[in-house]
Amino acid sequence: MRMLLIFFSLLLSHSALAEINVELQKKLLAMEFEDQEIRKNIMKFGAGKVPQALLDKAHKIDDRNTKKIKDIVAGNGWPTKELVGVEGVSAAFIIVQHSLDLNFQESMLSNLGKSYERNEGISGQQLALLTDRVLLARGKKQTYGTQVAVENNEIIFKPIEDKKIVDKLRAKMKMPPLAFYKKVMEEAYGIKDHPDIDLD
Repeated sequence: MRMLLIFFSLLLSHSALAEINVELQKKLLAMEFEDQEIRKNIMKFGAGKVPQALLDKAHKIDDRNTKKIKDIVAGNGWPTKELVGVEGVSAAFIIVQHSLDLNFQESMLSNLGKSYERNEGISGQQLALLTDRVLLARGKKQTYGTQVAVENNEIIFKPIEDKKIVDKLRAKMKMPPLAFYKKVMEEAYGIKDHPDIDLD
């Protein structure tokens, strides 16, 4: 009995000693900040009006961040919330989501899937977003309806594999129905005001 108590005591001590890798977390958050800042600048322009120099700068940032996240994954595996906190995992996801390397994005899907199943920091929505992005880039229809386009000041969903069950699939990933998601997108793009939706 005493040996069991000592064993569990050692386990708890080991868990208590496990700390977030602050340096790695800072690195991921810095990458995310750069990613988001350039996109905020791009959003100031209307569709088709973004200066090419700004787009080129965004591509360089995405390329540089992709190389960095590849090195991180190669050295540490896919980041977990225990390693870099939820904020760090979210930052890693954003970098992968905005990567210009489709093969790399596709290769990360299994990591994100495991992270979601093990509650290691990836949300169902994040997994769905990358899944749909990869499917569409491969010329297939999306599964969860996360990808939209704006046409004539209207939110248009890119082709969905099965509209009859999309809301059920979204529910499994803890996501709201498609109709509500469309309202969120309308609010985000400034197309329609929905008082019941607060994006802040």
